[in-house]
Amino acid sequence: MQNFIQKGGTVVGTAPYAVSSGGGALIGRRFGVATDTYALSAVGEFLTEGVIDIAKDTSTFADGANVYWDNTNKVATSLTGSAYVEIGTAALVLIDGTVALGGASGDATVRVLLTPSSHPLIMSVDLDPTVQQAKTVTLTAANIIAMNGAPVSILPAPAAGQLIIVDAILVELKPTATAFTGGGAVTFVYHGTAVTPHTGTVTAAQVIATTQKEIYLGPNTSAAIDLTTAVALGLDITNATAAFAAGTGVAFVTVWYSIVTLG
Repeated sequence: MQNFIQKGGTVVGTAPYAVSSGGGALIGRRFGVATDTYALSAVGEFLTEGVIDIAKDTSTFADGANVYWDNTNKVATSLTGSAYVEIGTAALVLIDGTVALGGASGDATVRVLLTPSSHPLIMSVDLDPTVQQAKTVTLTAANIIAMNGAPVSILPAPAAGQLIIVDAILVELKPTATAFTGGGAVTFVYHGTAVTPHTGTVTAAQVIATTQKEIYLGPNTSAAIDLTTAVALGLDITNATAAFAAGTGVAFVTVWYSIVTLG
């Protein structure tokens, strides 16, 4: 193929800020790890594929959990929302059965499998709205317990005049030693409203179960949903009826969606 340039494991770019070798850098919409130390605006090579150890904040990660980039503090994080960019998944389990750093709040680094194909999904407002998109968000035990009063952001708000249309949702519940108690139905709402883009719910019984569950909320089949007040709003997960208590484990929420620009 005459127009092939390179495999793309490393890409040349202009450092958006001073970065040390092994440090992360967000260059436009592309995340890379510096292969050398570069000053602001210096041209250098950045790794975009592979498994790396990268500095993190006090976040904790389970193996396979999404890892995000905090471009303000220049560290990996589990925080989600429009201010953070997905860079890959935690790769903590090693072949000898030991575990890499990243699972404890005091760990200085987290081991990450970089996934460049996920980067554009964070900047979804710039994509072709006719293309279905997907995003996965990790809910910690603290998120699950608190989301009754503090809904967790799943998708950031699109631009003015745009609307998020949810096609389907998958909720993976992974309990550990202590089962959750109490709670109520888990639903999805547009931020700051009671308007739901999907009629499906995850029951409290499914959340407090002691075995792993995969709950798929397929395409809506209900009557029309009025989304007039949902324009330019992000998507949250909540359980407004009653809070969960105690419990350990995580949940992974994957949303398939489209963004429509209104006329």
